Amino acid sequence: MKFKMNRRDLLQTMGALSLGSTNAFAQTSKYPSKSIKMVVPFPPTGGPDTVGRLVAQMLSQKWGEQIVIENMAGASGQIGTNYVVRAQPDGYTMLFAPPTPITIAAHFDPKPAYDVNRDLIPAALMGRNPAVIVTNAKVPANNLGEFFALCKKDPTKYFYGSPGLGHAFHLISEIIFGKAGIHLTHIPYQGSAPAVMGLLGGDTQFLVQSVESVKEHIKSGKLRALATLESTRLEAFPDLPTLAESGLGNLGIMNWYGAFFSSKTPPDIIAFWERELIALNKDPSYQKRMKEMSFDPVVFGTQEFTKMMATESQQWESVIKSARISIKKTD
Repeated sequence: MKFKMNRRDLLQTMGALSLGSTNAFAQTSKYPSKSIKMVVPFPPTGGPDTVGRLVAQMLSQKWGEQIVIENMAGASGQIGTNYVVRAQPDGYTMLFAPPTPITIAAHFDPKPAYDVNRDLIPAALMGRNPAVIVTNAKVPANNLGEFFALCKKDPTKYFYGSPGLGHAFHLISEIIFGKAGIHLTHIPYQGSAPAVMGLLGGDTQFLVQSVESVKEHIKSGKLRALATLESTRLEAFPDLPTLAESGLGNLGIMNWYGAFFSSKTPPDIIAFWERELIALNKDPSYQKRMKEMSFDPVVFGTQEFTKMMATESQQWESVIKSARISIKKTD
């Protein structure tokens, strides 16, 4: 028997088959079905690495598939970020990063090899990190006022460190010095851990750093905290004044950590990660671990995070221009 089908019937049938195959794929395909590479574009032990490892550990246990951390440090986070941009957009390579390569890098020369708005999509913001200003305990200053007085008396004697050129803590330091009317020589390091070691060793005398990186050194008496960048005092250090209480005003800058994928990644995978990360953030054991490590377990989904990034990028651009901060290298 011959079967005849007109063009309209054929198109309807093809459409139904296509929809059916898509639904079948969504229902039967398992993601993740193999290990996932989480690229942290900074060295081990820093904030992005610490939070990234907690996220990886807890989701690996839940899914039964490993999330493997790979630290790709260099160029203030741009090397690892560019690696993710160029990776196969199949959901098995992701980025876990702070603001530096995301909302800051584009405002310096040379520009990154990637465009954040074009090449990356955020899945979720997964926490923020309160920061403090610390000095070596041998420096005879108990607060910011006393430290700035020392610098004005002998500015060549004091240096400040940061986790790298163009890092958020580098820029924040310059903003603070501008408000205080001083200038210190900058010593950039390759990550938070060596920056803290430089301060402990006396190579630098001023460092803006996350609480979790310096908390034990403050408690041991090796470092002295001068102020917190938070708008309110820290639970871990209730006697430590804020910048506003120190006469400099609040900066209103948040140091966060977020999960990103190539913008070419299938939307279903991005939506999956957004749901999973938001659910993880509500897990009491995750919140407990974050707070124990002095992190704030705040969470933003894709839309809210995208809007926040756009606003923050404009703020950083304004700050960099007004403070005339430059990281352009000259021969």
